[in-house]
This record gives sequence, structure tokens and C-alpha cells, in this order.
Amino acid sequence: MRKYLLLLLSFPALAQDEYRAAAIPESLRANAHAVVRRHETAFVVKSPGEATQRVRTVVTVLDAQGDDEARLIVGYDKLSKINDIWGALYDASGNQLKKLKKADIDDQSATDDGSFLTDRRLKHASFPRQPNYPYTVEFVYEATERNLMFYPTWVPQSKENRSVEQASLTITMPKGQALRYKAFNLNKPVERQDEANQTVYVWTLTNQPAIELESMAPPARELVPILYTAPTAFEVQDYTGTITNWKELGRFYHVLNRDRDALPAELKTQIVQLTAGEATAMGKIRKVYEFVQQNTRYVSVQLGIGGWQTIAAEKVAATKYGDCKALTNYTKALLNVVGIPAVEALVRAGDDEADILTDFPSFQFNHVILCVPNKGDTLYLECTSQTNPLGYNGTFTGNRHVLLVTPDGGRLTQTPHYSPADNRQMRRIDVILTEQGDATAQAVNRYTGIQSETRTGLLNNRSQAEQRTWLLEQVRIPNFELKKFSFSEQKTQIPVVTETLTLAVRKWATPSGSRLFVPLNLMSTLGPATPATSPRQQPLDLDANWNWQDTDTVSYQLPQGYRPEAPISPMTLTSAFGDYTAGAQMVGDRLVYTRRVTIRRGRHTATAYAEWVDFRKKIAKFDKVQLVLVKGEVATK
Repeated sequence: MRKYLLLLLSFPALAQDEYRAAAIPESLRANAHAVVRRHETAFVVKSPGEATQRVRTVVTVLDAQGDDEARLIVGYDKLSKINDIWGALYDASGNQLKKLKKADIDDQSATDDGSFLTDRRLKHASFPRQPNYPYTVEFVYEATERNLMFYPTWVPQSKENRSVEQASLTITMPKGQALRYKAFNLNKPVERQDEANQTVYVWTLTNQPAIELESMAPPARELVPILYTAPTAFEVQDYTGTITNWKELGRFYHVLNRDRDALPAELKTQIVQLTAGEATAMGKIRKVYEFVQQNTRYVSVQLGIGGWQTIAAEKVAATKYGDCKALTNYTKALLNVVGIPAVEALVRAGDDEADILTDFPSFQFNHVILCVPNKGDTLYLECTSQTNPLGYNGTFTGNRHVLLVTPDGGRLTQTPHYSPADNRQMRRIDVILTEQGDATAQAVNRYTGIQSETRTGLLNNRSQAEQRTWLLEQVRIPNFELKKFSFSEQKTQIPVVTETLTLAVRKWATPSGSRLFVPLNLMSTLGPATPATSPRQQPLDLDANWNWQDTDTVSYQLPQGYRPEAPISPMTLTSAFGDYTAGAQMVGDRLVYTRRVTIRRGRHTATAYAEWVDFRKKIAKFDKVQLVLVKGEVATK
């Protein structure tokens, strides 16, 4: 590393254009807050258990929105070491203003990631905010890695509004070892043999304009250059493994975590007694799951190989806490006591996380849940949650590929997919309307599946005062007063939250002489989509969160003597994105407005975005329809 830095600093003239802002092509300035002048990564695998990585970046910051480029954050832990960090700051002409000093580098525990026990640390290096733009920063660091379960993921263009002038990745593999990789939006690497018969792979990227992710675009990994790499053979601490397929990865995880499911005898007896009255497997599973929820809490444990190896079930029984691996293993052990088999399922979890690359076996997972086969009704249990309904996965782990871990190895399968009928919002509202246009409303709103999740969190984690404040911000009715509210929950496999509201609304209808103009949709208006300001470039991706159905029934008790001046024709829309229907009619002495909108997930072409905007525009228009009530007359038939 020192030799590299000396060499780097010995030839400033040769590298001058890397630091001069005037040398940046105009095409790379467009829509950019920063330009990556050089991004050079060299990863050298010395053995299955050790590698070195050297990264050099030179970035020109064009404006204040690019200032975060003047900061470097490098993580390390028990299995890695940062050998050196170097940095320098340059003005617009490429003149060096400052070098990074040891005092400019902070070293702190990575406690802000939610971990309770971690050996993860972060080194921060940064330069102060500059008064003049543009300016250039350069950082170089070298690290030694001793956890080769993971090879680099290379993302030279990792941010929006960041262009790339030159970037390269060089990976050197030991003699006789090939590199496994999967690339998006990159050319094939140049391969060569060095003097030691090692295989060297080189990827390059030049003159990549800044990208702006459009609304509702596919995951970024499909749109920007990105390279995933993975080992075939690896060593970490005292464990060795190979990965050429999912079966091998699952076998390694099983070996890493086997024989850690022993439980205290008294706990086994307690579980047998707890489930003795349950005649079905489902009943026993529910009892055990609720026992875990009521008697344990989640903490994250990231210590060396402990990031992947579970705490023993006996320790969880004693301490009453564990991370996802430990609580899953503990629940599995408890179920085994009552004769119910289960297996760990590795998953890429997160509300906004993309699914794993199923054709690239590698350690892509960040979470573990428990798979419990049950006569064709397979359950996936989230063992870290104290409030989750049994078998509900939702946005966190639903509709994902998971790797089941068995003694024979791993096998890919999928968690449940939730349809629009699973993710419903159902409103039934009774409204009393006065001649002055004021209204009182009793609303019973039921939310299921994904649409229940926000309110489930509200119900379980917020005080009544906080719930009230949230509702006041969410109810989109002008001039309303929240008189009463309550929530209740049904913890079924598709959870249900019922929200009951009592509202007083001033001037909901507008009087004009003998007429009242009444907006029919009280609580569920859907706004328009953002129109494209330039031709759409990226596909329209309606992901799993866009897979829902809303139904409304609003029953109006009209002021004495008022009736609709004219009927409203039913409104209907049908499209590739979903369907919409709405209408109003007199039912006895009440005016009943009904509405249903269904949105279906799907991937559509870029040109379809205009159709999506039009679809949403029509819905927004229909949702604002008003009915004219007139006193003393009968509506025309």
C-alpha cells in the first residue's frame, strides 16, 4: 500500500487531468452533482481464506448536493482489517489543498445499525465543506479480508446524479481457481494470465452519464452497471465450504448451525404441557409460536462467524433473547419437542429489498425465518416479531425466494404471494347530511394484508395520543373533527385491522339556493400520477406493494325533502393496470355511493407510463364527482 501511494504521488503531472474540473466532458456534467473521475478496485484472492482489496476513487464535486462525496466510510470487523487510508483535496484547477491526517479519521463502533452485540466498526474520513465549486477529492484505502464467504459487489455508479468518467475492477484469482460472477449493464471482462499463472479478470466502464431513476422504475440493479461476484471455495475461521449450487450453500449453513438445538428438560416438559390440549398440528404450532413471542425478544448479534452461526437454543432459553438465527433455531427446537418438523429458510428481507438472483448461488441473504410444512399449507414464521400473526410474511418477507436448509443441502422455494383480494381496504360509512352542508360520519374501515401493516404498527407500537395525531394527518377531509376512534386486530394468516371513526365535517356539501353539491367519495380519493416531463426511458414497475383492492360504501342520510336532481351514470375503467367502478343510487330514503378500485402488480413498457398517468387521471376525476341534490323535486328517471 505504501509503495502504491508513493508511486501515485510521484507523478502529479501525469494524473493532473484527474483533478482538473475543466477536463470533464459536458456530457458527464448533465444532471450530475458529482463526477467520478476514477474508480479503481483491485481484489486479490490469495487463498480460500484471505484476500486484499484496494480501492481508489477520485470524485469531482460540482455543487452542494454532491458534498457527501467528500466523505469515506469503510467498515471492518474481527474478520477484516483496514491496512491504510489516504486522501487529498484539490481545487478546481487540480491544485492540492489538503491531505488527510490521522486526526481526520474517526474509528467507531457500528452501533447505529440496530445491533446489540457487534464487532463491526467503521472508519470515517472526510474533508470540510468547501466554499467554492467545483472541487475534487481523492481517497485510497487497502483492506485485508478473512471472510471469503463474500466477494465484492461492484457498483461504480451507486447514486443518482453521479456520472462516471472511468472505472475499473480487477479481480485476481489463484492458479486453477475460476471466478463466478453475474453482470448487469456491463461488457464481458478481459481475462489474462499473470506471471504467476493467476487468472486476472478486468472490467472497465467509461463515460457513463448521470442517471435519474424515474418514478416507479424497476430496481436500480437492473438499470445501472453492477457486478456480483462469488467464491467457489472459501474458508472462514475453522469452516470451509464450496458453492457451485444452492444445495451446497444450504449444506454449509446446516453444518455451521447443527447440534445447537438442545433444550433444558424442564422447558421440554413445559412445552408438552402447553400443547397437550391441542388436537391439531396447527394448534400446536400456534401455541409454540405465541410462547416464543411472549417469552423472548429480538436483538442483533454480529460477531465474526456469529453473523451466520446461531446462538445455542439452551442460551436463548436462559437469556430470553436472540437474533433472527437464534430465535428461528429456538422455535424449531420447541416444535421438534411436540413432533412437528421445521427447517430454516434464508431470505433477503426488507420492505424495499429486491428478491435474490435465483440463478447466481451465493450469500445474498440477510435474514432467517422458519419454514413449517403442514399438510400442504406451509407456514413461514417470523420468529423475531412479538406481534406478527402466525404465518404472515407481508412486505418484509412475502413473495420472495427462500433457501430451505436441510441436512441434504439447500433448496429454493417461495414464500406466499399476496393478491389484491388479500390486500384490501373496505370502508362502510354512514353519513348524516344537514341542509347547511355539514355532516357527521360513522366509518368502519377494515384493512387486510399489506394494507393493514401501517395500522398494525400503529396499534402495537404507539400510544393513543400518537394514534390520534397520526389519524389527524392521514384523514384527507377538509374541516373535519375527529370525535372518537378505535382500532382492533384479528391475527389471522391474512391479518385484519378494523378502524372505527366518528367524524364531524363542516361544509362537506356546498349549498346554493335550493341545491346542495355533495362530493360522494368521503375518504378514499386517489390522486393522479406524476406526469413525465420528458419521454419515459425506464419500464413501469408496479411491484408487490401495488397489488391491492379498495371498496367503499358510503350511505348518505339526506336532509328532509332533498333528492338527486339527476342520476349519475356508473363510471367504469378497465386497463392493464387494474379496474375501477363507481356509482350512486337511492336505496329507500338513503343515497348509497359505491366504489371499487383494483390495482394489479406487473411490469410494463416505458411507453405504457403515459397510459398509467391517464388511468390515474381518470380515477382522480371520477373520485371528485359531485352529486347535485335539490329540495322539493324528484330526480329525473
